[in-house]
Amino acid sequence: MLQNTKVFLIRVMDFLLRKRNILRLRFVSSALHDASSTKSDSQKTFYEKAVSSILQSSPNFKRFRRIYNYREIVETVTYKQGQECLERIATLGLPLTSDFSRYFLNDSVGMPTKYRYPNVGRISPTTLRYVSIALELKKLFGNNLNGSFVEIGAGYGGQAAVLMEFFQISDYGIYDLVEVQELTLRFLTRVGKAKNLSLHSLSENSNQNWNLVISNYAFSELPAELQKEYIQKVLSKSERGYLIMNSGMTNRSGRSNGKLTLEQLRAVLPEFEIFEEIPNTGPDNYVIAWGHNRVAG
Repeated sequence: MLQNTKVFLIRVMDFLLRKRNILRLRFVSSALHDASSTKSDSQKTFYEKAVSSILQSSPNFKRFRRIYNYREIVETVTYKQGQECLERIATLGLPLTSDFSRYFLNDSVGMPTKYRYPNVGRISPTTLRYVSIALELKKLFGNNLNGSFVEIGAGYGGQAAVLMEFFQISDYGIYDLVEVQELTLRFLTRVGKAKNLSLHSLSENSNQNWNLVISNYAFSELPAELQKEYIQKVLSKSERGYLIMNSGMTNRSGRSNGKLTLEQLRAVLPEFEIFEEIPNTGPDNYVIAWGHNRVAG
């Protein structure tokens, strides 16, 4: 009886989270038409103010992954999507009977919502998604992927922390808003992953080349002029690339307004291949990659 009640409550919460994500997309889509074209999609919400309040308050930092205006941008993966990530993880070669406790550290800061998944234990679906992406990188770029990584839009640093578990990374560069970088540094320091971290700005004159550039939506949420600047200063200097996109191909959510189209991206990026986002978390989502082994599925 108790188990049935738990399952029912999880399903109700998952339904509410999916409805919340639909409303969030509608809110962002509405904001895109009214806000300045110099801002990213997340800047057109209350995200920046939320990050500022997290940095200024120890109690807020302690629970930042539950704060509404922050959670709505970064912690959007539902219980069901977490299950789908686990299915993808198994497909990509990591048995679900493996020891997932190495990733629990990711959830030790910020009080994220966690669920109990069979064989795995209590873990946030967001962390499962980061693990799934790490395995996608291994599949595309091989087990020997290493060297200098750079991430455009790192959130709190969760993806960075997981990638550091999988790959030998000599330098992990992050491009983001200054306050977001401060939050990332604080998080990665808490989980012992800040040793090889470097923070960057588009205003700097850097000639650094990268072995891999990654971006989970952030690049695709930038206005076209900023996208062009990132292409010139970062993406064109990256031997390999893995970008999860939610603009440029279709425009069901309205998020492609003011962004580079897929045709425009093909003209300025290294030659890339398009993949499905698995699991799919948005109507306009897809993945582009370059410098990879040509594989399907």
